[in-house]
Amino acid sequence: MENLTTAQLKEQAHEAIRTGDRKKVATLTGEINSRIAAKGGKPVKALTKDPAKLAALKADRARIKQDAPEVAPQPVAQPAPAAQPKAKARKPRGINIAPKKEARACRAGTKQATLVDLLSRAGGASMAELREALRPWKDVTIKSGLSWDMNHQKGYGIRTTFENGYQRWLATDYAGMGTFRGDSHPDDNTEEQKAALLADNLANGYDPEEVFAVYHLVLPAGLKAPVPHTGGGVAE
Repeated sequence: MENLTTAQLKEQAHEAIRTGDRKKVATLTGEINSRIAAKGGKPVKALTKDPAKLAALKADRARIKQDAPEVAPQPVAQPAPAAQPKAKARKPRGINIAPKKEARACRAGTKQATLVDLLSRAGGASMAELREALRPWKDVTIKSGLSWDMNHQKGYGIRTTFENGYQRWLATDYAGMGTFRGDSHPDDNTEEQKAALLADNLANGYDPEEVFAVYHLVLPAGLKAPVPHTGGGVAE
């Protein structure tokens, strides 16, 4: 900068103004004022006060900004979201209704009598088994029969358990076995044969986590067995 004349410094300052380099403008203006002050002159506050020149400088600066290539903003790497623990599957509650004080008899041969016979067995009855025995009833009708017919009309309670296919096979519920396959009767198999059958099913896609609702009849207090059916009747 020392090798440049004051005129050259002013030229560079004008160029810096045109390009908008404020830091360079301040440096050059300071050097120019120092030289003027050394000669006893009056320092300048602006390199030009000519409106036409100022307008030209502003126009040049705007053109330079417009012509400058736009640099696309680089995407900022976002931290990977923390893995959320999977919510445990909500276990269904099934149908659980307390019995009334007394139970009333069903007419033999009716759907109500069939419900009592199936639900009062030691292994209860799955929805698949009830569906098969109570055709053409649909699931919603069967559930209504469990809550309304068995409880409100006949006084029995209902209890629900959840069992997998192997447990339903042990209960001889072939309709509700799901992915478990066992065509023989459990009583015809030894414990070793049952274990071998279970191992074979597991190797062929049986899912023991697949469970089914199993419904059981709950008797009123003091009752040892369901009330015997009376007479005969048409299916309800």
